[in-house]
Amino acid sequence: MQDLSARDLEFVLRTVVDKRDDYGYLQELLHDKPDLVDLLLDDPKLFRRIASEEDVLLKISPYLFFEILLRQARKDLSHRRYTVERVSIYRQVPVLDGTQVGELLGREELRGYLANLLASFTKTNTAVFYFKVGSRLYKRRYSDLEVEDLLGLVRLVEDSYRYPLYLRIGELCLFLSAVFPDYIEEKVKEHFVRAAKVEELFRCPWGVEEYTSEGERYYRLAASLREKTYPEEAALLRTVADNFLLLRKSLNHVAENYLCFRQAFALQNR
Repeated sequence: MQDLSARDLEFVLRTVVDKRDDYGYLQELLHDKPDLVDLLLDDPKLFRRIASEEDVLLKISPYLFFEILLRQARKDLSHRRYTVERVSIYRQVPVLDGTQVGELLGREELRGYLANLLASFTKTNTAVFYFKVGSRLYKRRYSDLEVEDLLGLVRLVEDSYRYPLYLRIGELCLFLSAVFPDYIEEKVKEHFVRAAKVEELFRCPWGVEEYTSEGERYYRLAASLREKTYPEEAALLRTVADNFLLLRKSLNHVAENYLCFRQAFALQNR
């Protein structure tokens, strides 16, 4: 409920409840009834509508959009014994873990976290960071869609300020390895083609495997910094780390089966 705007609720009601027109009253009624909202969000009419309307993101928040898609993924994967795992750009193999992925998406806190994660990447954030070394002042521009930029910032800030950077690195690793695995592998291929010296071959950009292992590691680092002050948040981040591969598959299922999200994202961020 806390992530849904009034406009989101109205969209849900107008889509699902088609035999009444007192939507203002119904919105008030739902404010203290999250179980009813949960039932409404599972209605198949919502998925059919957002899948068919090109301008749907002008009508609802990105959070609601991805929440509905993740709920559909839960339904699909809960009835499927396997998921498809990419082992290379050209080869995929079935793995018998579909029900596990579906069960994870059935956990409200995880599904809500993933919906917010996807929504956060509908826009990229760039900023300029100033730092001083000795008497010299340096300026560095960074983007929260570039792992190298975030890793560079981690090395420049004190431990107490590293939590949001650790978390964003973990989120970026999950997002890119799930939604843009082809882009990651193409970068690796291009590096080997363009490497002019032997030593450059050993500075290869991360592949999907590295994004997975490093994503797990940075989620755990973020959790360790939240352990004492926000134990529930730390527990959630550890759960993401422990199930990184399965959650990556859930996001990949959404990207591969429901939307042209990757193309839209690429066009928006040219």
